Amino acid sequence: MKNYIQKGISLTLVASMVVCGFSGCGTTKTTDNTDKTLGTAKETNNEANVEALLTGKLGDAKDTDKKETVYVEMNADGTVTKTTVSDVLKVKGKDNISDVSDLTDITNISGDEAFTTDNGKLIWENKGKDISYQGTTTKSAPIDIKVSYYLDDKEISPEDLAGKSGKVKIVYDYTNNSKEVAGNFVPFITLTGMILDDNFSNVTVDNGKVVDYDDNKIVVGYAAPGFKDHLLDTIDKAKDYISDIDIPESVTITADVKDFSMDMALTVATSELGDIDLKDTFDFSDIEEKMDELKDGTDELVNGATKLNNGANELKSGSSKINSGASDIAKYTSTLSDGTKELLGKYSIFNQSLLEALASADDGAGKLNKGAKDLSSGLATAKAAFEDTKKSQGLNNGAKALNKGAKEANAGVKQLAQTLQGTPSSIQTQIDGIIAKLNAATGGLISSEKVLNQIVEGINGAVTKGMDLNTVLTAKGLDVNTYYTLLQAYYSVQTLESVKSTFEAQISASAADIQKLLAGMDSLEAGTTSLSSGVTKLYSGIKQLNTGAATLAKGTADLKLGTGELKSKIGAASPQIKSGIGTVNSGASQISDGAKTLAAGTKTLDNGIVTLANGTKDLKDGTIKLNKEGISKITEIFGEDTKDAVNKIEDVLNAGKKYNSFSGINSDMSGDVKFIFKTAEIKSEK
Repeated sequence: MKNYIQKGISLTLVASMVVCGFSGCGTTKTTDNTDKTLGTAKETNNEANVEALLTGKLGDAKDTDKKETVYVEMNADGTVTKTTVSDVLKVKGKDNISDVSDLTDITNISGDEAFTTDNGKLIWENKGKDISYQGTTTKSAPIDIKVSYYLDDKEISPEDLAGKSGKVKIVYDYTNNSKEVAGNFVPFITLTGMILDDNFSNVTVDNGKVVDYDDNKIVVGYAAPGFKDHLLDTIDKAKDYISDIDIPESVTITADVKDFSMDMALTVATSELGDIDLKDTFDFSDIEEKMDELKDGTDELVNGATKLNNGANELKSGSSKINSGASDIAKYTSTLSDGTKELLGKYSIFNQSLLEALASADDGAGKLNKGAKDLSSGLATAKAAFEDTKKSQGLNNGAKALNKGAKEANAGVKQLAQTLQGTPSSIQTQIDGIIAKLNAATGGLISSEKVLNQIVEGINGAVTKGMDLNTVLTAKGLDVNTYYTLLQAYYSVQTLESVKSTFEAQISASAADIQKLLAGMDSLEAGTTSLSSGVTKLYSGIKQLNTGAATLAKGTADLKLGTGELKSKIGAASPQIKSGIGTVNSGASQISDGAKTLAAGTKTLDNGIVTLANGTKDLKDGTIKLNKEGISKITEIFGEDTKDAVNKIEDVLNAGKKYNSFSGINSDMSGDVKFIFKTAEIKSEK
């Protein structure tokens, strides 16, 4: 169960990064979508082509008041040499534009609008057109890039690598310094791209894609520096959720090279990771409620089993007294029976032997009376003990609480199973929502997921076969912006379908275990119902036994009185003595038989109560073990840890959305910023 939830969160984390960052750029289908840019590669320089490719893949900026691009020029090893910032201010209305910027050497590159400074702000003239200006800065960008080069597995400087041949490895290491630069961690996605000529062969990249185009190869790699480490530092028990997720921090390119030289390479970095909402993917509210009910029901189950065990132990103690008293009765009634038989056999001998026999009978009756009183006392004690458990919410209420807890636990487990099985439907609802929004945005063009797949895959297939992208789009009545909107939605839906399939596979694999758990909970509920009914019947039997013991005590008292009168009237006639002795003998025989039956019955009762006490102890131990090793661990899984992890990931994504400027922005402006790092070319001086 725990692995199931962890895997869902891990998949969601990866989806949030890939859908909003690189999958939107087409990491698996990139080769089909680059022809438009590459079509003019021979007519323009590589820098323009690579920049257009990378920024195009990141998508157009939102409609913002200030759009900023930071150009960072670097040596071939990543050392920064110059930082230039280009800003575009969107004009609204007729008022002058109030801007904020810490740049130096600011120049208007789009018109002749002038600006003045006012209390740290730039006030631009408004002539009805958007204003583009540039400036420089010495500030450090929130992303550092280190580029390392290796020739035949040995590190080498870029200057020494020029003109060499062999197995080359180029490593781009990215460091996220946003916490030091911006004051808090901001997630960035980096895309590094380069065009390699035909001197490079067997080109590979670990986190990205290699595209063949004519005699050249285009390499695009991606990373999310600092993302995983930040989550591990901020999320409780993060290792349980994301330790096995591969979030790249670097890009490594390998190739076989002859006479090494390489044009400049560009890296684009952005913090805009999209609008995904993890809380829509996982709704834990209903699961938490059912887990609380399951935990409460299990606690009541443990408490009820403990009270039932305590009551059974008290009943066991009382039954021991009953058994002891019944044994005495059986012993003394046997003596009485033997004495009356002997008296009856010698009734005609009116001598000292008769007197001794009568004395023996009288003595036996006295002991019988004492045993009956002990029996009555023992049963009264057992009955009182049982009633005490009722008053203290013991045996009977314990059994009822046990039954109630089992029912609630059973209901909670069933509700949990239903909730988990409904998760794939929730994901499908998100997919349907994407299609619906896309259909509305395209004027009814995309009516279903199937239509989306057919259009995007048809365009990509045509471009792969060599057709010009614009020609294909024109034939289908589409423009480039609509195409990229469809493309990003296509990969978003594919990723969600993958997540849904993983959930369905996990649910299918666990179906047998879930059914076993449900069947076990049904059996537990039925068993506790039978136990509650049995306790009620036990109490009724003890009450009847107590009443019979009281009657027996009264009868033995009368017997003692009778033997006393017989002894005092010994002088009566022999026939009267014979008749009286016969009556006594008959009664004594019946009492003896009854006492033996009573002794056997109380022994059976004692054994049954001992078995009940042992059984309730096993039940108590079992319910405690179930709660400790089973239910408690299940409820812990759905505690605050999982929800906290999703909230922390959501916070990180929101931090990326809020980062909207590098050089400064007015508080009432919306903004968008991206960074473009240019790595210098490497050329042989020959």
